Amino acid sequence: MMNTLLQADNVFLMSLVNPVLFLIAMGCWAWVVSHLDKDAEFYYLPRHWTNLFLIGMGIVGLALMLLIPIFAVGFVLGLFPLIGGVAAYAYYRNTKVPEKEKWTLSMDAIRDHFDQKAHAKAQKTATLSLIEKDGGFIEVPSGGHPNVAAHETLENVLDFAVPRRATQVDLVVDASKAAMIARIDGVKYPQPALEPQVALKLIDYVKEAAGMDVEERRKKQVGTLKFNLDDYGQHEVSILTMGSTRGVTLTLTLDDSRATLPLDDLGLIESQAKQVRDIIDQQGRAVLVSTPAKMGSTTTLYSLTQVHDPYIQMVVTMEDQEIYEMEGVSHNEIPSEMTVEEFNHKLRATLRSDPNVVMINRVPDASTLGEIVDLTEDIRFYLGVPGNDTFSTLRTWVDQVGNKRKAAEAIGGIMTQRLMRKLCDTCRTAYTPDPAVLKKMNLPANRVGKLYKASGQVVIKDKAQTCPMCHGIGYRGRLAVFEVMPIDDVARHHIAKGDMDKLKSHLRKQKMLWLQEAALAKVVEGVTDIKEVTRALSEKSTAAKRPARAKVKA
Repeated sequence: MMNTLLQADNVFLMSLVNPVLFLIAMGCWAWVVSHLDKDAEFYYLPRHWTNLFLIGMGIVGLALMLLIPIFAVGFVLGLFPLIGGVAAYAYYRNTKVPEKEKWTLSMDAIRDHFDQKAHAKAQKTATLSLIEKDGGFIEVPSGGHPNVAAHETLENVLDFAVPRRATQVDLVVDASKAAMIARIDGVKYPQPALEPQVALKLIDYVKEAAGMDVEERRKKQVGTLKFNLDDYGQHEVSILTMGSTRGVTLTLTLDDSRATLPLDDLGLIESQAKQVRDIIDQQGRAVLVSTPAKMGSTTTLYSLTQVHDPYIQMVVTMEDQEIYEMEGVSHNEIPSEMTVEEFNHKLRATLRSDPNVVMINRVPDASTLGEIVDLTEDIRFYLGVPGNDTFSTLRTWVDQVGNKRKAAEAIGGIMTQRLMRKLCDTCRTAYTPDPAVLKKMNLPANRVGKLYKASGQVVIKDKAQTCPMCHGIGYRGRLAVFEVMPIDDVARHHIAKGDMDKLKSHLRKQKMLWLQEAALAKVVEGVTDIKEVTRALSEKSTAAKRPARAKVKA
């Protein structure tokens, strides 16, 4: 017997392959037996006896592998008790568990097993989880589910948008193409190209998750959806979908907090802030806030309106949508489909209540001004109007009122503004500006030692890496820069005479800053850079290059 064992041992050690195969077989058997033990515990099977049986079969298999001199023969024969023990446990188990829990070796059962494994892995590895209305998580599609590509696309765009504090994601789909962009601090960042079929699936997937009507593609639909994004926590997105003969659109508005700012936090330069306070202190008159589209006029109108105490003055608003509830203020929402005649009728009804302060975020027509100018002696109006600068806005005001003297008497001041991106404090780069460039911008070279510009990278251990705060963009957040036209009695005299040159000269004596000067003051402060000023003051909209993706946690 001892000779036989020694002979088997010599045969076993003659090849490197033999011990490896032996260890693999016994390791797999031990792994299976440990799982069978957990299965027996789960179904309350007699674990003591089943474990003794399986260990006994393992000992038999081990003995056959070691005692038979020819390793290949012993190895094959030794597998039989190992596999037989597992098969015997499976047969016994199937007699004790419910029908749907029984093990089978059919291809469907094997496929289902691997599908379940893949599905569980998808739930664990997904960075994006959509949240149902009741607070539960919607299962992440996996395997051959038709929404797999849609979820992956949504996950990719939110992985890009959320860390960079994007405010909006737009998707436009027609029969031949689909385009998606993320809006970050007012700048468009194109996303990777999409197949139209995947884009349509994405729209349906989002609508279904938000409880919207998936079958309806033409009518305008709105909804909300909460989601959890890995390390960035829970967020809420507002959904807008609509269709036409040209295609289907999806707009996702991210974390729309609908907040406003105190007047002192708007970003006015100190001299401008004093001018605005002087305008507010005037009795009655209209104050115009003019900006191009999506440049923050509504926030400024709210900031001006909330300076007035609604408990000693009657303050009312007429606006497309109430974006922020001001305590004590009477808000009136004006549907976008309302005609000019209906708007003016609503305005007359509002004015009959003898308000002290009226804010209108959008003046629809020149005829509306006819309802206003004769009442500006006693009522303060804050009016949102389109415009690129204070002087062009003033000319439009005079033309629409139709009477220079009346237009001059009715107006108290004009503010126009632009929103600009702020440099990321973490990665902005200092440089010494060219004196010729400073001279061109009318900046004193002897007072400007250095300026800053966007970078998007930080240096860690002498190696450039993507900035963890702005994620490679170079900018983070926005600020407003203003052009404030204070109108006093002398200015009104020049407006009534139609003498714009004398008006400009007078305003310069009153230390009025042009929009570009206010913007360059922010450049000198290091808050923004020349490139961003050029972009923001240009009328032409631009799309920014998508920065390289980087898995960096904020």
